[in-house]
Amino acid sequence: MAGSSFDHDPLPLLAAALGAAGLLLAMLALATTAFGLRQQRYAGWHWWTLALWQGAAAVALAAATLGRPEPAAWLASAAALLLPAPLMALRGLRRFHPRQLLPGSDRLDNTAALAALALIGLAAALPEAVGQPLLALVVLLVHAHVAAALLLGPAGREFRPVQALGVAAGLLGGLPIVALGLGWPLLAAQAAALALLLPVLAFVAVTLVCERTERQLRDSRRRLRVLAHLDSLTQLPNRRHFEQLAEAALQQDEPGTAALLHIDVDHFKRINDLFGHAAGDRALQLVSQAMLEALRAHDIPGRQGGDEFVLMLRRTTPAQALGVAQRITAEVQRLAPLRSLPTVSLSVGVVQVGFGEGVAAALRRADQALYEAKRQGRSRAVTAEGDEDAPVFAASRPMGLQAA
Repeated sequence: MAGSSFDHDPLPLLAAALGAAGLLLAMLALATTAFGLRQQRYAGWHWWTLALWQGAAAVALAAATLGRPEPAAWLASAAALLLPAPLMALRGLRRFHPRQLLPGSDRLDNTAALAALALIGLAAALPEAVGQPLLALVVLLVHAHVAAALLLGPAGREFRPVQALGVAAGLLGGLPIVALGLGWPLLAAQAAALALLLPVLAFVAVTLVCERTERQLRDSRRRLRVLAHLDSLTQLPNRRHFEQLAEAALQQDEPGTAALLHIDVDHFKRINDLFGHAAGDRALQLVSQAMLEALRAHDIPGRQGGDEFVLMLRRTTPAQALGVAQRITAEVQRLAPLRSLPTVSLSVGVVQVGFGEGVAAALRRADQALYEAKRQGRSRAVTAEGDEDAPVFAASRPMGLQAA
C-alpha cells in the first residue's frame, strides 16, 4: 500500500513484528480456548474464541502480505480480513449479557459489516490517493461502531471490563488514520491495531467469565446457607437455627422478659390419612403463615419438625402470649376452608423464659405445658410455671374450634 517516510525501508521489520504478533496471538487464542474448555462456557464464549483465532490468522496474513507487490484487490482482501474480529467480540458480548441489552442489534452489526466490505471493495477500485483514506475511514467507523455499543451500554461494576474494551476499540480504530498522516503502511497499522485489541479482548473475556462464575458460587453458597437454616416446606427457621436466633435474642434482652410458645397441630396424622399428605403440607404452611402474620419484626418463629412449631415473643408476658396464640388459631381456622382443609385446631404450651434460663430448658418446660394442653382435650393453650422437675400449670384457655 502506501510508501513509508522512513529513511530505510521499514517493511521487512514491520512484517517480522506482525508475524511474531500473529504467532503470539495464536498462542493467546490457544490458551484462551483451553481456559474455556475447563470452565463453564457461557453464551458468547464461542464468539470470543472465534474472534481471537480469526484475528490471529488475519494478522499473520497481513504480515505475509506486507511489502509484497500484491494487486490492490489482494491487499483490500487482507484489510477486510482484519475487520470481523471486533464485530465478533461485540456479538459475543451481546449474548453474554442477554438481559441487559447493549445498544444496537445483531442485524445492525451485520449491516455495518456488509457496508464496510462494500467500502473496502470500493477503496480497492479507486486511486491510492483516495482509496487509502477511505480504507482508514472504514476501519475507524467499524471500531467506532463497536466502541459506541460497549460504552453506551449499561453501567456498573459488572460492565467495567466491557467499557475498557470499548475504550480500546475506539482508540485503536484511529491508528490507521494516524499512520496515513505519518506515511506509514496502512495495512501494517490496521494489523497492529487488531494485534493490540485482541489481548484486551482475551483479558476481558476471561475476567467476565471468572467474575460470573465467582458470583454464581457466592449465590450458591448463600442459597445453601439459607437452605441449611430454613425449613423448606414452611420457610421458617429450622430447629437448630431457631435455637441460635433465640439464644442471641436472650443475650440482648432484659432477662425474664421473653415468652416461649410450643405449638402442635391437633390430629395431624388424621389429616394426612383422610385427606392426603398434600393436605397435611397445606395445613403446616397455613400454620406458618398465620404465625408470621401475628408476629412483630423482632419475634422469632421456628419449626421443630413434624407438626410442631415454636415461637419466641420478646418482651412479652404469658398473658400476652396467650392472646397471640388465640390470634394464630383464629387465622388458621378462618383460612382452612379456603385451602380445602378441614377444621384445624392447635394445642399450645406457653412459658416465661426464666432468669438465666437457656432456650433448650425453656423448650422442655413449654413441651410439658403442651402435653398438658393435649391431656386436657387439645385445642387449648396452657401456661406452665415453676421449674422443669415440678411444673405448675396455670392458665388454660380454649383455642377456637376443636378439630373433627
